[in-house]
Amino acid sequence: MIVLGLITCVVLRAFSAQALVVDSFDECVWHFYRHTEPSGMDPDAMKICQKLENEESDHTAWYSSLYYATLYSVHHKIPLYSAYTLDPRCISHPQSPIDHMVREDQYYKYLYKRNQAISSDYSGTGYDRGHLNPNCFQCGDGRKATFALTNAAPMKERFNRVHWRNWENTLRRFLKGMLDRDGGFATAYIVTGTVPDPNVRIPHRGTPGDRFRVSVPSHIWTAVCYEHDTDDRKSLSFGYIGRNQPEEPDIRLMSVSDLNDQLSRLYRELSGTQQSIEIFVDDCFGYNNKFEVHGAFKKLINISPGISLTDNGQMCLYDHPCATYDYDYYWCKTSLGYIKDDWDYCSLH
Repeated sequence: MIVLGLITCVVLRAFSAQALVVDSFDECVWHFYRHTEPSGMDPDAMKICQKLENEESDHTAWYSSLYYATLYSVHHKIPLYSAYTLDPRCISHPQSPIDHMVREDQYYKYLYKRNQAISSDYSGTGYDRGHLNPNCFQCGDGRKATFALTNAAPMKERFNRVHWRNWENTLRRFLKGMLDRDGGFATAYIVTGTVPDPNVRIPHRGTPGDRFRVSVPSHIWTAVCYEHDTDDRKSLSFGYIGRNQPEEPDIRLMSVSDLNDQLSRLYRELSGTQQSIEIFVDDCFGYNNKFEVHGAFKKLINISPGISLTDNGQMCLYDHPCATYDYDYYWCKTSLGYIKDDWDYCSLH
């Protein structure tokens, strides 16, 4: 076990953007809502606090030098999620001094190749090395730290560069406006993740040992928890998920509770394992779904059918949209309970 631990440290710390493997997320726990990581994921996945290679690890700078947290699947050789926060000061500086993945240390390349993806796995496959923690949400050294393959998963080029990018840009503008409005008295916790498809892998070429190493995600998802420091009424959460395909990815906006359910179902269907996913503890003010969320994503939602919102700003369950349900008014089911209060009135616009 000691030897394996030493190898793992070398394996996942070989980038200039360095992956610090940890037994628990305690060292970078502030990137999670209420200091609690998502539950129900692969218990054998590696926990990583992402940093830069040459930064000193003295405790006075430790807090600021661990830029985000990643749960990394050695089996699939992609991250299951990256958890990060949004600093609104970063958004005014969109240009990055680098626009490519940090190249792995060539000396250690074949040592850590056994446990993670390397650059050549993506070459000529038609897949981008898609960031989970987007570089445009960070700045300075934090932005540099996003350019690591432990923060990347295979995404179809058009999905990554057009569809998912539109949602990322809309999310960034929306959260920037919220944080500015609240004068910095809030935190935007974000988790972006994958659903690995065990039946689709890259690369499709090379020697037999190099074939089919990296799982391609069937879906990419993001969950957002906006927590106000003093006024819970201003806190809210939501999520969205889409198919990793170039056309009609069907990216849908939904509550965090619905996203948990959909991820649990997808993991069960693809891997055959019973998993109950919970991204945010208590779903992070899931009862506070606001009209402003719907308004911010309205143009994108129009491309994604099936979204309904009540007159009070609650999101309808996907399988219970606004309808009459044999009554003379429109309403929809907003939660998984079994009482009348789980329904709310809505209008068709």
